[in-house]
Amino acid sequence: MDQNVIQNIKLGYRKLLLTNILNDPVHNENVEKTLKNVNVKDVVFSLSNCWSSVSTLLINKSWENFLLNFIVSEVEENVQTEEIQLASLINQLQNTNLMSNTEALQWAAKADDSLAGNEILTDVEIIRMVTTEDDDDDDVTP
Repeated sequence: MDQNVIQNIKLGYRKLLLTNILNDPVHNENVEKTLKNVNVKDVVFSLSNCWSSVSTLLINKSWENFLLNFIVSEVEENVQTEEIQLASLINQLQNTNLMSNTEALQWAAKADDSLAGNEILTDVEIIRMVTTEDDDDDDVTP
């Protein structure tokens, strides 16, 4: 699929995630705890909502590159990605360093870049990390 469809879904998901954080009554106390409460069901429903909000025009435009000979349609050449007002949501989470909407969109578009630099762990390394974390948890007494 065309990158615009994927980007549109990612931006929509980030908007929903920020909205859920802000709707949590204790978000000012612990954002990390709020994020840890997000489960697979929440993620799947959020992605489903984001997919349903993608315009058919954008989807048609993305398939036009693949099926140019088979689909003859009059799809606009300049399909704009839906602009999502992320800045206001992000600014509600932080008290200083307010972001403009352009900065927020750049942040959201580049959020996946940090993931590309992470190393891929083997099964043995993952097991070692998990068992080390479990050992650390045993030392703490309530």
